[in-house]
Amino acid sequence: MATQTRTVLIDDLDGEEGARTYRFAWGDTRYEIDLTDKHRDDLLRALEPYTTAGRKTSAAKRARRVK
Repeated sequence: MATQTRTVLIDDLDGEEGARTYRFAWGDTRYEIDLTDKHRDDLLRALEPYTTAGRKTSAAKRARRVK
């Protein structure tokens, strides 16, 4: 007998299926949120004045520990 497991992402705001995970950071805190396209677009519109005016930076690379 075969078993199939499915993972369905649910929008964190309204519980609707079909979401995708988005990551962002503010200050020293990183966030993950699952959003449908509608809510993703709402978030992008809200952030647009800040992302347009801001500077893009690359993520800081963490130093590896040598044991």
